[in-house]
Amino acid sequence: MIQIYGIPTCGSVKKAIAWAREAGVEFTFHNFRTEAPTDELLSGWLKDIPAAKLANTAGPTWRKIDPEIREAAKASPEMLKTLMLSTPLLIKRPVIVWADGSATSGVDEALWKTKSV
Repeated sequence: MIQIYGIPTCGSVKKAIAWAREAGVEFTFHNFRTEAPTDELLSGWLKDIPAAKLANTAGPTWRKIDPEIREAAKASPEMLKTLMLSTPLLIKRPVIVWADGSATSGVDEALWKTKSV
């Protein structure tokens, strides 16, 4: 069983869910809009995914943040984590927590195939 985190309208999340269904991988979906990640959960993800990679700094949510705050967050993984906790839509989707407890973010179907075996 894997855990998929994101928002249901995100194309990348839709791709992950479709992949899991087609591959016969059991999953639970967690919607960031109704189930914001906790500090503990985000800290666990950050053990496997660097903050700079986990934060989606190319999306519209990032661009809405004050430029001074964005610059400060780029220089501080802890501040970036705080921003992701307060604004979960900043997190690069999907985040997948695999059966072994490791986490990945973004679309990587080749990796998904190896992780799901």
